[in-house]
Amino acid sequence: MKIEFNKFNSFYKDHKPSILAKADEILSSGHYIRDNEVKKLEEQLAKICDRKYAITTSSCTDALFLSLVAAGVGKGDEVILTSFSYIASLSPILMCGATPVFIDTTENSFSMNFSEIEKYFTNKTKAIIYVQLFGISQDISLLTNVAQKKGIAVIEDSAQALGSCTHSTPGAKQGDLSCISFDPTKIVSAFGTGGAILTDNLDYLKKLTKLVHHGRNEINQFDELGYNSKIPALNAALISMQLDELDFTIKQTNNIAHRYLEILKDNKYIQFILPDKTQLSSFHKLIIMCKERDLLSNYLKRNNIETRIHYDVLLHEQPLLSKFNFVKHSTKNSEFLKTQVLSLPIYLGLSISEIDYICTTINEFYKL
Repeated sequence: MKIEFNKFNSFYKDHKPSILAKADEILSSGHYIRDNEVKKLEEQLAKICDRKYAITTSSCTDALFLSLVAAGVGKGDEVILTSFSYIASLSPILMCGATPVFIDTTENSFSMNFSEIEKYFTNKTKAIIYVQLFGISQDISLLTNVAQKKGIAVIEDSAQALGSCTHSTPGAKQGDLSCISFDPTKIVSAFGTGGAILTDNLDYLKKLTKLVHHGRNEINQFDELGYNSKIPALNAALISMQLDELDFTIKQTNNIAHRYLEILKDNKYIQFILPDKTQLSSFHKLIIMCKERDLLSNYLKRNNIETRIHYDVLLHEQPLLSKFNFVKHSTKNSEFLKTQVLSLPIYLGLSISEIDYICTTINEFYKL
């Protein structure tokens, strides 16, 4: 038995006739961008995330970059984030010419510790990128309240949080601007790449509408520097089809996670990162903290089980930053977390027998 860390074709296999029919409809129409399928998707996203507006982009990296631009972030400004995240949380800051300011996570989560965030504010602080990691959305209302008083934009990196919620607040609801990813690793994907920005601010929407299409204004003139960041109609339609089944998908990923938990509940050497009673996780990732992480990962590999480590190189440690200015405060919690975490396979199509085999192999490693 060989178990891949992820598989991207289960939705296609389960919905092949309807997908091919939709593809034929769109490709036959000749309307490939900026059409009704894109508008439908944006309205669907706004409804799911309880936002006034949604605008699609070519990727979530574009979404984060364009959100920073819309918020007025530029050269010399500072943007606060944590080091424990994917490079796409950092690179848009550098693309704007701004300075990343790294702060720590909390002791018991991968999320930004914002309890004393004001001590990191300077007169250059323009924005905060708060990353909702691994499918668990955190309540950031205290952060947004503090930032609002200071005139600092909160950009919610919800790349991994679509379908999650906290205190009944859906993922991608809490930021001044919130960004979603549709790359193949996500529970809803564009069969390629895609992203979206959500906001309740009409001024941001107007700015973003120009930015995603070369800076074009309402009379078809180009009065500011813009970008080309659009999602194809076919990708939009395929995303919409998956959004129609989002509740089912999340139910299935939760069922898989609970199967893992039930079998491994007595293993004292591992700890699952789980939502609390106020949260619903999409289980974009299934994360454990474990003793002898690297040895366990290699043991699973020898037994034909693929795993991943997110993120063993912190953002401030990436060689890219040797070319840029940045500020780093204490990251001791992030330094600890990166040595402990291991991501296990979780995706639609992962069978009960495969889950059982993974769990049995983990217990064998710890001689249980």
